[in-house]
Amino acid sequence: MSSQRMRGPWWVIASSVFLGACVVMPVRGTRSHYALDSVSNACLRNPQACATLTGKEVTTVQAVGTAVASGAAVLGALDKKLRGNIEEELKKCANLARSTVLLRHREHFEKPTPSDDECRQLTKDTTGRRVTWAIRLGAEMHEVALQCADTKLNELRPGGYSLEPCYRYDRNTGQTTFIRCDKVQELLDSGCSSELIGTLRPDVVLHPGDPLNAQAVFDFKFPCVNSGQGPQWRKYPPGHPCHPFDQKRMYEEALGPPPQMVIPWLGVL
Repeated sequence: MSSQRMRGPWWVIASSVFLGACVVMPVRGTRSHYALDSVSNACLRNPQACATLTGKEVTTVQAVGTAVASGAAVLGALDKKLRGNIEEELKKCANLARSTVLLRHREHFEKPTPSDDECRQLTKDTTGRRVTWAIRLGAEMHEVALQCADTKLNELRPGGYSLEPCYRYDRNTGQTTFIRCDKVQELLDSGCSSELIGTLRPDVVLHPGDPLNAQAVFDFKFPCVNSGQGPQWRKYPPGHPCHPFDQKRMYEEALGPPPQMVIPWLGVL
């Protein structure tokens, strides 16, 4: 999300005001989703994304022009060579994340990589909550991958990316709103994380200085079991504001560029 960062296996989270849109009405007091725990670092990864929209939510790409002038870097087009370099570094980050986390938990599995049965077994995450190994490993791998991506992107395209930016998308109007990371933090700190259900949080968004003008969208995916095949985009379950669509469909509708998966050893798909 930025760079906005929050974290764990980024699925999708967020907020709600448009009835009938891909959002839901808030229910106060609900516990935060597993993936929200490290949101306190959200503005640290790419503060520019927060500075761009300081003090306001910008609901259209056209409206961002004034806010960008407040200090965000205005970058040029994303050329083919630079994009190729970025994709290669993101692939390396995904490989590093999987290797690092599996080595960290080597004693818990019979083989170097967990079996399907081991992935379904319960464990406790760093906060003491009971989750499956698939969820825990995915969250930790995302954490490592995003740290790596932040370092590499800051070298290749400083000011032109966000990690886990938070967007609210209204399918009725086709309007996308960027939610400042300090606002997200405020909701979490006040126990109102349920107000974030339904928003979209891709892992990496490349842009020319403002998060609403997306030039490329990437999502890290970390299948628990080595299958040699890329995973499917996550489908939203019944009852979710974005049901019956999947992440790919919603990211593309809300942001424009077709999103791409970044998968260990398989690369960018």
